[in-house]
Amino acid sequence: MAEIVLKDVCKVFEKDQYAVSDFSLRIRDGEFVVFVGPSGCGKSTTLRMIAGLEDISKGELWIGDELCNYAEPGERDLSMVFQNYALYPQMSVYDNMAFSLSVRKVPKKEIRRRVEETAEMLGISNLLNRRPAALSGGQKQRVAIGSAIMRKPKAFLMDEPLSNLDAKLRTHMRVELADLHHKLGITTIYVTHDQTEAMTLADRIVVMKAGYIQQVATPIDLYNHPTNMFVAGFIGSPAMNFLRGKVKRAGKGAAFLTEGGQIFPLTEDQAHVLWPQHDNRALVLGIRPEDLYTAPVHAGKVYGEMKGNVTACEALGSEAIVHIENEDGEFAARVAPDHGAQPGKEAALYLDMANAHFFDGETEQNLFYQWRNEA
Repeated sequence: MAEIVLKDVCKVFEKDQYAVSDFSLRIRDGEFVVFVGPSGCGKSTTLRMIAGLEDISKGELWIGDELCNYAEPGERDLSMVFQNYALYPQMSVYDNMAFSLSVRKVPKKEIRRRVEETAEMLGISNLLNRRPAALSGGQKQRVAIGSAIMRKPKAFLMDEPLSNLDAKLRTHMRVELADLHHKLGITTIYVTHDQTEAMTLADRIVVMKAGYIQQVATPIDLYNHPTNMFVAGFIGSPAMNFLRGKVKRAGKGAAFLTEGGQIFPLTEDQAHVLWPQHDNRALVLGIRPEDLYTAPVHAGKVYGEMKGNVTACEALGSEAIVHIENEDGEFAARVAPDHGAQPGKEAALYLDMANAHFFDGETEQNLFYQWRNEA
């Protein structure tokens, strides 16, 4: 196992066309780190630079105590798991798993012991004589992971390994991957566009956009303290709701006036930070769906009332998602199943203002939290 450090790493495909810019990150020994972001954000390119499959244009890559910018992929002692499994179709499961050890001239007895031990851990002992064509998607992925484990590498690199699986199997495999990491404790870098995978698997998440790191944090910190509107909107499902407006004086306190004319009272702490420092400045209020209610639920808390036309109600069993539309846009609320809202009719939602986020309307930075990359 090893610590992996990237210092100001950049990838330039053509002159001044940066796919990754100023990427700095320290991945601790045994840590499970997930790179997440939309397509084209540079997450897979960064992973491939770590693996040695892409050259590093600028910056430094350290694996353990070694500078590895120019090391060949085979010299880095890393195992990679791809979304298309990368299995040899003409070989049995046993031979696929044993291949990396065979080319290193490991004794056959030791190879058999390690293959059988790994197959038992992954629940594929009964598949060792089959060929990949006879396996399901989930079975193929277990074999691919088993092949990576066999080498006992310094780190695992996983590039969207679950993207080809159906939803139910992906959920099951997430649990298995988390359990496997707990057992092995090997440094793992995992790339995905699926924020649910990121939230459930990661020790820390690296959110990327257009080649730049936006924020690095634990899943709960990322969710509760997004540094900007992009992170706030990308993490969470349904996504955070946003309302544009500005702060105005309201009696002895202050309120948020939306562009559509709605007025939401601020808490004392919010008023202290936003008024008068941000008077007449464009601001954005962000509120997560679970912080919107169909009625005030706690006495003494500050709520803002938002009215609108109900456009849809999604019943999910233990909860429901209510969608409303008004002059400020479309909004989603995660509420109790007995919410009583009906499509086509007007309804009121109540914002728990203590959990509201406020962003600068121009820079889109969180006015109550600023993240700094100290890697």
